[in-house]
Amino acid sequence: MGTRTLLCGVGSLSDDLVARLRARGHLVEAVDPSLLVARTDAASAVNAAAGSLGAVDLVVHVLAGPDGPTPLVDLSTDAWVDSCEDPMVGALHLLQACRSHLGAGSRVVHVVPTSAMGGAPGFAATSTAAEGFRALNKSVARQWGADGITTAVVAVAPELILGPAASSAGGALTGPALGRTGGADDLAGIVDALASPEAVFTTGSTIVADGGTWMAP
Repeated sequence: MGTRTLLCGVGSLSDDLVARLRARGHLVEAVDPSLLVARTDAASAVNAAAGSLGAVDLVVHVLAGPDGPTPLVDLSTDAWVDSCEDPMVGALHLLQACRSHLGAGSRVVHVVPTSAMGGAPGFAATSTAAEGFRALNKSVARQWGADGITTAVVAVAPELILGPAASSAGGALTGPALGRTGGADDLAGIVDALASPEAVFTTGSTIVADGGTWMAP
């Protein structure tokens, strides 16, 4: 039986990741992040997905990006809520709803842009949410580790989540060491590897997967 994966995300990266993971033998059920803002809706969506899978081995939450950049001084309260607060609430509700479906050997992976570490001009709200995802992931690693549940964060090139306008938002001085920043297929390989029992000692860590652009520790 393939890895039973519950994936939450919206947009081309999430859609491609679903297809790539299925090609690697994962059984994937997708949850729309718009269903996570209300805790009861989140529980219903997760329970339905977990019921279809039978159990959950892997939870993958891909942070959604905004439609485009907005200068900080022009960022409205509503836009901040949409791009930062709602995704954070959704991340919390997703984990709360998933907990009863997770057991020893399960893994939680959050996918965020590298702007979680370096910031991104025009994307303050999403970058703040990304850093919140990282903090939440580490807290889960500490609280659920005794039960054999592990976590990781995969930080990808900003443009994969934030769009083309963020291609230089990571603040890199040079391009990627591998000549490209990667895509959904590369991400699927990393997520697949993280689902392996051999990867448990990476719990709580952030793995930068942008082809060698952001090389901070």
